[in-house]
Amino acid sequence: MKPMRPARPTLKDVADRLGLSVSTVSLAMRGHERISEKTRKRVEEALSQFGYVYQRSGAILRTSKIDAVGVILNNVSDPFYSTLLASMEKALSETGRISFLCNSNDSLFHQAAFIRKMSEHNADGIIVSPAIDSTPEHFKPAMVELPPIVFVSRTIPELGFDHVVSDDYESSRLAMNRLLALGHRKIAFVGGLPGISCFRHMLRGYKDALDDASIPFDVSMVRPCVPNRTEGTNAARWISSLEPRPTAAVAYNDLVGIGLFSGLPREGLFPGKNFALISHDDVEESSYATLPLSATVVSRDEMGKRAVAALVRRIENPSAPPQHTVLNTKLNIRGTCKVAV
Repeated sequence: MKPMRPARPTLKDVADRLGLSVSTVSLAMRGHERISEKTRKRVEEALSQFGYVYQRSGAILRTSKIDAVGVILNNVSDPFYSTLLASMEKALSETGRISFLCNSNDSLFHQAAFIRKMSEHNADGIIVSPAIDSTPEHFKPAMVELPPIVFVSRTIPELGFDHVVSDDYESSRLAMNRLLALGHRKIAFVGGLPGISCFRHMLRGYKDALDDASIPFDVSMVRPCVPNRTEGTNAARWISSLEPRPTAAVAYNDLVGIGLFSGLPREGLFPGKNFALISHDDVEESSYATLPLSATVVSRDEMGKRAVAALVRRIENPSAPPQHTVLNTKLNIRGTCKVAV
């Protein structure tokens, strides 16, 4: 005869042990502000002693919420997105929520499948950095009611969703104005694709900076490409083949910038000596290179916190007006953009 399994402890058992009401214990478990820190700790200790396991499935049935948020990022191997993710996860944990991650790798299919799954499982909301070539139609799936959505880093303006982005236009102008002040007139723009909002804003900043300096825009100086190290390295040969050859370049992000930094010397171009280079993002890796990479920077920690705060606001007040946050950027000047012509 099999031994009888001991009865699973109930919330009432814990409450009786502590001399508290079941509702007080329940509130303490959820970290409710009405419950003092002392009482919450007593409840936590008792729960541990009893081996009590919170029945999340029952809570979901009662509240229709899973205290979880979906997060869609384009490339978590990119240090920009990994640090942004860490910031968002920390901010979400402070609200009592966990995150489910989708590394979309800029796949519209993966993005759509994840949004549908999060909707079906009634996630509290979704924070999205839209995949390349995302359109408003990709966020209007048939037969599914979407949870609140906040865009981060990239956006789709036509939708009017809450978003938290960096000032990519100003970032590009900062980089260009620095290079123009050093006397550079042939400046390449490398990386990014037209299907990314950041690219469009940065290219506009690039064009406007040239216009302010009375320099005609030359489309042959622009090389759109997937923003990664490999494409940055490949772009070095393209730069060396241009006639007249550029004396400087602005990279879409640090991955492209690091690729250029690696590939340019093979073409006889040495950042900081006979070529000037500025990238965007300023990830840790770029500042520790043999010759630190000049870059514009926005606080990823602030971006992550603001994105979570925007989502919580949207969850609590679905009818609130859209909130569009554009974070200021600054230029960190290092060895790769000190060469003048």
